[in-house]
Amino acid sequence: MAIRNRCWTADRLAKRGLSHPDKCPLCDQEDETIQHLLTMCVVARQVWFRLLHPLDLTDLVPRQNERSFVDWWHKTMRRVKKEHKKGVNTLIILGTWIIWKHRNACVFEEASPLVNTILCELKDEHGLWCMAGAKKLQGLGLTIAI
Repeated sequence: MAIRNRCWTADRLAKRGLSHPDKCPLCDQEDETIQHLLTMCVVARQVWFRLLHPLDLTDLVPRQNERSFVDWWHKTMRRVKKEHKKGVNTLIILGTWIIWKHRNACVFEEASPLVNTILCELKDEHGLWCMAGAKKLQGLGLTIAI
């Protein structure tokens, strides 16, 4: 859904005349679009940094001017070693899912947008995904530090 701009972020809600947050619920700095939320948002970029740093992939963290989530994802996958591609691909899906869930908690449950809260949720979900059989994700040997 994120790749196709189908997530119900403020820009899509506004087009339909529905109530929406004035700014990104995570950073409160920019208008909320799915592209901003997953690549340009300072909170999301900190999460990506903390996920990619233990894998020595910090040069792949989205830049502030990254305009397209899918372009960033493709660029990242082109630069990852072949033996890690499936694991990193799964990690990006996991990170995206948790960032989206945390955004929803901020919007609907008045949660605070905290990087450490996102990382804690990521750590828990990462463990569950590995137990459920995500062998390539588990094979990355990722330790999520909070």
